[in-house]
Amino acid sequence: MDRRNFQIEVGEIRNKESRTVSASLSSEQPVKRFDGEEVLSHKLEAVDLSRAPLPLLCSHNNAALPVGVVEGLTVADGRLKGTIRLSASQDSLWTDICDGIVRNLSIGYQIQQRQKTKTGFIATKWMPYECSLVAAAADPTVGIGRNLEQLKGAQNMDKNDLLKAKKTAVDELGELAKSGEDAERMEAIKGEIRSFDSRLEAFELVEKNKGGKGENFVPELHDKQDRSLITVEGGPAYDRTFKGMFNKGQKLEINEEEIRLFRASMVEGTFSSGGASVPEPLSAKWLDDSLPNEIVRPRATVWPMTSATRKVPGWDGADQSSGEYYGGFAMEFLAEEGTGTKQTGKLRLIELAAKKGAIFVDASAELIEDGLGFDAQLEMAMRKSLSLGMDYHFLQGAGGGQPLGVINSPGVISITKEPGQAADSLMFENVAKMFARMYPEGLNRAVWIANSTLLPSLLTNMTIAVGTGGSVVNVFSESRGKYTLYGRELLFTSALPVLGDANDLIFVDPTQYICGIRREVKLEKSNVPGWTQDLMSYRVLVRFDGQGSWSDSITPRNGDSFSWCVGLAERA
Repeated sequence: MDRRNFQIEVGEIRNKESRTVSASLSSEQPVKRFDGEEVLSHKLEAVDLSRAPLPLLCSHNNAALPVGVVEGLTVADGRLKGTIRLSASQDSLWTDICDGIVRNLSIGYQIQQRQKTKTGFIATKWMPYECSLVAAAADPTVGIGRNLEQLKGAQNMDKNDLLKAKKTAVDELGELAKSGEDAERMEAIKGEIRSFDSRLEAFELVEKNKGGKGENFVPELHDKQDRSLITVEGGPAYDRTFKGMFNKGQKLEINEEEIRLFRASMVEGTFSSGGASVPEPLSAKWLDDSLPNEIVRPRATVWPMTSATRKVPGWDGADQSSGEYYGGFAMEFLAEEGTGTKQTGKLRLIELAAKKGAIFVDASAELIEDGLGFDAQLEMAMRKSLSLGMDYHFLQGAGGGQPLGVINSPGVISITKEPGQAADSLMFENVAKMFARMYPEGLNRAVWIANSTLLPSLLTNMTIAVGTGGSVVNVFSESRGKYTLYGRELLFTSALPVLGDANDLIFVDPTQYICGIRREVKLEKSNVPGWTQDLMSYRVLVRFDGQGSWSDSITPRNGDSFSWCVGLAERA
């Protein structure tokens, strides 16, 4: 059993006759444990309320009878909430609560599942066992009987007191540092100073947002909510293979018999309910084998998805014309003992939602019944189909029920055709202008992607004549089957439009495109679609999503706008 004192918010006493008071019992406040910071997830599925209502104890004393119950437990707004009801035999205790003498709570709980994070772990499944009245909680400014009006009185005189208390703590820490004694007390003082800074920062932020209403301005509840942070669990997969994304780089356990039975069912028999999950080692092979043949996924920022949605962070700072970057950061110069201006960047939350992609393959009954190695042929068809299908939608997806492809993402810049340019042509000037609009940091990572119908134009038009009678410099080159344009890799694909159509050539930094992919792959088969032709229809299902990470192209302090993706407009 674990225990923690939460930073709780308790509402006004609801009913003195029935001895009830509503309370927020827990939050996602991190708590230091021996193995790092512990965070309790407050998603609906994370909190096991099967032991509700909870007994209300005094100081976690399980040997004594409860003094009340906590009932009506709900999880909402990142908190566990409930109603405390005291026993009719606890008149004196109820009086102490009403008088504000007893006002602190603690909760006892058990962690059932947890997930490792960079700083510790998050409890993804936990069960509250009991709630206790305690002498001191983690945050002395909240607790039973302290409603918003009562907090205002404390906060009105809190800022100057905080400044004085911080100065006293800093002085004491300095004296202890000189002597080098009492390391435990020094750590405690450092914690107090961090607490003072956090509370002073809240005052400064509220005063700034409210136009500077003075030192005694009291933040309302919505001011606290405005300071919420974007929380993202985990991180992108730098190893884009299946084991890197979903198995922490470890080899998957292979059950040969399971794979054999699955392959046999591809040829004979029927799947349960028409479909079956592909054994994980086999689905991993399908996805990994298609990876080298793709363009976007091997180079993009890939986030493994363990649920239907995945939240990832992105900076919101497209306008840099005033010298501010990432939504608020700007360089400044300070005089001796000068005070800097506090800066806050703007983050936005990007949500990936797994879309169901389906790939269809038809096979004749004769091929299935008589063709040797049909299961291997089918697997090969599925792998190639996955490769082509995912690449196409990562490049051209229209959003909505499918990924938002590279060329349709916000912030893509389109270069118009040259005056008098012939239809269905490509000119050196087109490519030069595209190259110039890539954002500077992306020039070392960007790649060209083109439809293969551009190859003749690239071979004949990408040259520069150097002076009168000088030699010709070709900005397009080929070496051992590898193509480059302006020194950057050039890749060909049929997933982009043909020569002359918009975005038949794009210059893109793929790391700025975000992909999310689920680990499950499903195979279904049916003879209903091809009944009249004696065909068996196969369908492989994979769930994934993607979109660009930028909210818009960037307007720099000087010069033209630039982006992570630059396309070429139609030349019809």
